[in-house]
Order: sequence, then structure tokens, then C-alpha cells
Amino acid sequence: MPDSALTRRSFLAAGAAVGAVAAFGGVGVGGLRNEAFAWGEDHVVEYAATTCDGYGNKCGMGTWTQDGALWRFMGLENHPFAHGHLCVRGLGYTASAYSEDRLTMPLKNDGQGNFSAVSWDEAIADIASRIKETDPARVALFQDSRATDQYYAQRFMNALGSANYYTGIVLSDMDILTGITNILGVFPAPHAEGSKYIVLLDKSYYEGVRPAETEEIIRVRENGGNVVAVDPRLPSVGALADEWVCVRPGYELAFLLGVMGHLLNNDLYDKAFVEANGAGFDEFAKSMRAYDAAWASEKTGVPEEKIVEIAEGLAAAAPHCYVDMQWAGTVGSGYRNSAETVRCILLLNAMLDNFNQEGGWVFPLGPWVDDSAFDASVFKPVGYPKNYAIGAGVHPLAYMYANDCQAAMAAAAEGALGVASFFGSNPLADYPQAAMTAEDVANIGFKVVVDGFMTETAKTADYVLPEVSYLERRGIVGTATAPVTVATLRNPAIEQVHPETKPTYQIIVDLAEACGLGEYFTFTLDQLNETYCAAYGVSYDALKSDGLAPIPGCELEFGSVPMFATKSGKIEFSCEAYAVGEMKAVPTWIEPAATPADGSLRLITGDQVFQNKTYTRASDKLTQIAKDFEADRVWIASSRAAELGIADGDTVELSNENGAVQVEVRVTGRIHHDAAYLPPHYGCASEEIRTAFGFGASHKALVTRQAEPESGAGMLQEVLVNVKKVGA
Repeated sequence: MPDSALTRRSFLAAGAAVGAVAAFGGVGVGGLRNEAFAWGEDHVVEYAATTCDGYGNKCGMGTWTQDGALWRFMGLENHPFAHGHLCVRGLGYTASAYSEDRLTMPLKNDGQGNFSAVSWDEAIADIASRIKETDPARVALFQDSRATDQYYAQRFMNALGSANYYTGIVLSDMDILTGITNILGVFPAPHAEGSKYIVLLDKSYYEGVRPAETEEIIRVRENGGNVVAVDPRLPSVGALADEWVCVRPGYELAFLLGVMGHLLNNDLYDKAFVEANGAGFDEFAKSMRAYDAAWASEKTGVPEEKIVEIAEGLAAAAPHCYVDMQWAGTVGSGYRNSAETVRCILLLNAMLDNFNQEGGWVFPLGPWVDDSAFDASVFKPVGYPKNYAIGAGVHPLAYMYANDCQAAMAAAAEGALGVASFFGSNPLADYPQAAMTAEDVANIGFKVVVDGFMTETAKTADYVLPEVSYLERRGIVGTATAPVTVATLRNPAIEQVHPETKPTYQIIVDLAEACGLGEYFTFTLDQLNETYCAAYGVSYDALKSDGLAPIPGCELEFGSVPMFATKSGKIEFSCEAYAVGEMKAVPTWIEPAATPADGSLRLITGDQVFQNKTYTRASDKLTQIAKDFEADRVWIASSRAAELGIADGDTVELSNENGAVQVEVRVTGRIHHDAAYLPPHYGCASEEIRTAFGFGASHKALVTRQAEPESGAGMLQEVLVNVKKVGA
């Protein structure tokens, strides 16, 4: 339980400091396009519509340049994720394009850690020769999941004959992807506008929402609806809620089971909907009736009456309500029971009959583009590798399209990787067990990093290739799925800052040609985008001008029932695919893997409104905000700090079998007694990223590399630490 109850007024005040930053991020900068031209009458002013890169949402962004340099920018009004606003990350990350720390030339390592500039031709030729002399099964490519050019990276690996393509999905969304594909077969999204009751579950891992969603949640409260944050920590985004319910970390599953049990035992669910659209509901209901609010209260520490209140609040508001499922959150890759937690979120929303209902969960319509859309004379069919990726097949419930980056690192330790490329990926800072990961990467025979900055991983590479920033390049046509789904395009917004940098897709094309695979890349980026536009039924010229265009036939009809692409064609209340390991065909309680004892605390983490992973620290502006707000501090509950003789601002040591870090402490009533919160963005060990270097502590230095046996998701919060005051 928290150290003190928070009233509505004090609750809102608790997040005021960082909330002020969040409010700044939600205010669009600028006005109409012609107003911008009037302001720049003595300069050459140009407008471009593009997409943000501060997070994976890729919100639409309008930009104005003055004499080729970024001048003003704001969220696109008609982008479904932005509604005219950008978040703090989106506003601040633009500064990274002009950072003095950017890489400007290809660099070669002399084997002693000293880098010198080389030509592109020399670098590409040497890299290609290393790849060609290596068995494709021993070649791997790691890429950040935000990239808009994954088509090129995956096509290159397929042409090479290697299945070893990895992103960080197992460290963020594996359980969510696994749950959706098995239980629903179609992807949901929250429709906050029009909702009457929202439960924000575990927003702590992702301290922010899409700007448009933020605006909609605020309206819910203004219109008399209820927003409840259920979380072991009160993050800044909690200021959007009416109430914070402090749940024991790792026991969110118990909370959900208690809510579902209460709904079933009191006939508060939509019987007609589940009977018409569910498979195996009777078996599910029999299991759920064993869980009630009293049982859940004992597990979670949440008062029984509060669990009942939330369950009945949802039922009364149904179908205009939902329990949120946060992408890139702890429900996707946090605990031993996260796969079960995700399944329960999906099924609880189904019980409320909120599917495709205003204020509930919607299932946006999106176009499907297969190989038939591509002219084979231009896009030579490449096929797929004959061998499976390293680590594939170990976890029976794993999402089929997500390769296991943790397994790849473990294989690297055994010498399984002869060549590895890291495109915007920084495992030494973003993967668990940092010291072990560094040793694993050191065992890779030959390494190439493509990045804008000299990251920790780049410092270990044989070659570092500089890429242009997201503001300088065009991407591949994508989609933003919403009640009206739109096609989107990242367009170049500023003139190229450094002439010797290249976009990632061009680096891959150059590398493919040098490897003798140029026949698979004879098309241009424009030809690829024209192909997608033709498939979507939108104009490429419109996307270049406006950044987005509605896709014909992809407008959702509220009140419709989604098409469930599951084995039964219905919602899988009982799913045989889950009858593996400790899991069963129907949801059941699974204990977390780690339990604090003998004074230890559970280490939890979560992105902040102005940081994400470690790439955002390349922005001097975002890092300075973090410094101004002392955002690197570890949070510890007031009652636990008193037991340990720790005062606010003290320097403490967090330690476990993986390592030890020192950091200042924030003593607060906004976190559960059993937990210590450490943000994942800091502890930069690369002197070449000067503003961020040495600021804060490395979260991944303490996190154990481990995975749920059924799904393969990384259990990032099944970690215990000991805390002591430095110098005591």
C-alpha cells in the first residue's frame, strides 16, 4: 500500500512538476501554413509534413524551415495520434538532428578502440567481404523497432539466406502480440473519446500516451466519467486520472482475476455478447468463479471494496468503458505472469462488450498488402531463409514473427555469430544484464553499427556508419490505424546537415550490391512507396504534401463486431494453445517469479515523459530536462526509506548478483512499499554523447536476462535489489 492516501486535490498536485512538462508537450506550436510564411518574409521558409521519431507511434508532425534549418513544428491536426499536438519527447527529440555529437563520417576501428575516418566505398567493400565469407546462419541484423525502413533490412537478410533478424519485441510487447494473435486474432485500440470509465493499468512503464489520447482522457473526466490508475507507482501520466489505486507489483493479474470473478459471480457481464462471439466461455467462467474480490485483495493489497467498486463501475459504464493495455509496458514483458495478465485484459474487455463501441475498444480496419501487390519484374521475389532464426522454437507460445534477441545474445556468447549489424540498436544499454551483454557482443567476430551517435555498442564495432536523422530523410509509406485509418509518410523536413551521412535504406542497398545481391534492390524508394500507395488507394503526391491520407474502405463502423481471426473464429475464452508449461487453456493464477524478502525490493522501471529507451538522450534538450527535474533518481517509499535510514537526496547503492549502481534517491509516497523504481534511460557510458555521459545509473546493469518459458517475453521486473545508503 502507499504510505499515505491521496485526495483528488493532492493526487493532482503530486504530478505537478513533471506534469507541467507534459502540458508543454501537449501544446501545438505555430498556426496556419500561410501565417508561417508571413512571419518569415525576409527568409526562405518551407513547409513539410512528416512523422515524429520520439517514439514508435510516429505521430504526424508539421514542420517549417527557415533558410533550410528547422524553425517551427507542431503535431498534425488531422493525424489520429496527434490532433495538433506533440508529446515532450516529440518536441525535444528534434534537437538531436543538430547535435554536435552526431557522427559525420564512416569510421573504422583499428582493433584497439581507436577510430579513424574512411570512405564509404572502403567501408562497404570491407563489410561486404566479411559477410560473403561467413555462413548466412552466422550472420545477424539487429534493428530498432521504430525504424521505417524494416522492409529493406528484412529483404536484405532474406536475400542473404539468414533468418537472424531481431528487434527488441521480446523486451516490450511479446506477451501482447502473443495474446492478441491467439485470443482475438485482431488488434484493438482504446477509444477514450466517449468513454465513461477507464482503468489505466500499469501505465508506469510508459509515462505517456499519444497526444490525442491524452486530450480524450481529459475530456472523459470533464464530462463526468471516471479514470482510475491501477499501478504500483504513480507516474506523471497518473495526473490524468481521478484516483490512484496502488497495487502490489507483479500482482496485476490477481487484480484482473478478482474483477472478472466479481463480474461473473454477480451476473454483471454481457451474456449475449460472449455467447454469440466467444468460444469455451463455460469452461472459462467455471475457472473465474473461484476468484473473487476478497481473494484478489489478499494478493494485491488493494482493499476488497475498491476492487468491487472498480468492477461495478466498469459494468455500469459498459460498453463505454475499457481496461487499458499499454503497449511497450510491463504487461507485455514484465513478470512471470505477464502473458496471463495480457490474456485477462483481453477477455475482461470482451466481457464488457466494449468491442467497436464508442468509448470502448475499437478494432481499426487496416489494409493488407501481400506479394501480389508487387510487380515481380521490379521487385524480384526473394523467398525466405530455409533455416530458422537462432532461438526460434524454444517457447511454444511465442509470437511467430518476433525473433528472440535475448537468445541471439546468448548464442553470441558461444561464438554462434560471425557477423552482426546493429541498425539504430544499442544492446549494451538497452538489453538486460549489461555486463553479460557486453561480453556476448565482444564474442561476435565482426560488428557493424549504423547510427547517428557513438553509442556504447558503436564503441565496440569494427565499423560505424553514420545515418541521417529522421528529419532529413523520406521513409516508407505506413499506416496509423484508428476509427479512420490513414496512410502516413515520413518526408524530409530539413536540409541534410552532414553531407557524408546516408539514410539506412541506402546503406542497405549499397551493401546488398557489394554482396552480389543487387538484383533484389533494383527498385527505388519512390517505386516502393508508389506500390504501397496503389495498394492502399491513396496518392503518393498527397502523402508527400500532407504527410497522410485516409485509406478508402478503412472507416470503422461503431457497433459492428470484429472478425476474429482465431482458430475457432471467435474470442478464445478457452484456448488450447495456452495449455503449456504452468499455463492452462483458461486463465489461472501464476505467482511472480521473485518475491522481496530480507529487506530486498522489487526493481521496477518505466519510460518517462521526456525519455524513451536510451536513444532520446542524444537530444541535449531532453537530457537537460531530465537533469533539471533530477529525473535519474531512484524512487523508494517513505516508509521503506525510514526503515533503511535513508533521506531524500541521499546517494544509495542498488545491488544484486548482476552488479551495483549508485544514484540519488527520491523518497516518496507515490510508490509501493515493496518496490524501487529506476528509470531505464540513464547511465550513459559513452563519452561521445557528452550531455548524457555519466548522468544517472544504468538500469540494465541490474536486470537479469530471463524469459517466460511459454512466450519468451523478457521478465524485466522479476528482479530484486538490495538498497543501502552510501557512506552509512
